[in-house]
Amino acid sequence: MINTVFIPPNPKKIHKDMPKCNLHTHLEGSVRPETFLALADKQKVKLPFNKNQILDFIQVSGVEKTLVDYLNKIMINYQVLKDYQALKQVAYEAAEDAHKDGVIYIELRAGPLTHSHDDLSIEACIEAMLDGLQEAQTKFGIITGLILSGLRNHETNKNIILAKIAKKYQDKGVVGFDLAGDEVGYSAELHQEAFTIIRDSDLGITVHAGEAAGYENVQYAINNLNASRIGHGVKSIESKSTMELIKERKILLEICPTSNIHTGTVESIESHPVKEFFDSGIEISIGDDDPITSRTKVSNELTLLLNTFGFSNNELLKIQLSSVDHSFLKDDLIKHQLKEKIQEFEQFF
Repeated sequence: MINTVFIPPNPKKIHKDMPKCNLHTHLEGSVRPETFLALADKQKVKLPFNKNQILDFIQVSGVEKTLVDYLNKIMINYQVLKDYQALKQVAYEAAEDAHKDGVIYIELRAGPLTHSHDDLSIEACIEAMLDGLQEAQTKFGIITGLILSGLRNHETNKNIILAKIAKKYQDKGVVGFDLAGDEVGYSAELHQEAFTIIRDSDLGITVHAGEAAGYENVQYAINNLNASRIGHGVKSIESKSTMELIKERKILLEICPTSNIHTGTVESIESHPVKEFFDSGIEISIGDDDPITSRTKVSNELTLLLNTFGFSNNELLKIQLSSVDHSFLKDDLIKHQLKEKIQEFEQFF
């Protein structure tokens, strides 16, 4: 098995109870292997592999070189994410797994267009995910929000439809709108109209950019799509003007170090610019991106920051506070309560 989280043999460890916020994690990369197999059996899905080989097909193996290679691992999960109960269950379990990792606030993102079909509307997909998140919130106390992702490879008109539907759910648990998928193969410009629709709403805007392609995509997302957060944004380090734009506009970068290795965004974990971003005054959050695909979780990512990059525990807490400030939560009271929980933890350091 490959080393997926790049943590040394005897690492410093973050306190297990440190309150964490996860602003970047995908439902489609959060399907537990046992859940996949159970759903496949229930739905009578004919698998292209032996059940004992499932981990080889849905998790990184070390041969992935690009974002597309990584996305192909995730897309295998689409085979079972095709009915209301399946989407509800996976959303619930994603929030449950986050809660067990000490996450107190999670924004789960998902692409409902990839799961809808003649017998399952886009609206039904969204409602299933919201039901699962609400059930987890009620049971575990974790605060949740849903971000709807349009995919770059989808037809322009389909993402326009998704944007219009997203607005209908902005007071029902949907907190933001995202653009994800093959950054090299499909320009964000194809989907600008969808984001024009979202601007006229209370939804937050985040865009995957500067992951598989250059810093110019980060600039476009900020200037043309009105993004207040950037998914990954790693390539911003290559452009001084882009770094200045991010700081000037107070844009938050949603950093997911482990997956950035798996997608080929950076050559090695040591070369990741996460500390340079932080030290330069750019605000960041730390997510797990696709926790099952990359066999990681937020606590692993924070442990990585502690050991590989020399972040202090107090700096990790500062990142959690930034995450709350830049979250798409509209309820200021809940934001205040989340920040209080984080600040109370300073006494342990």
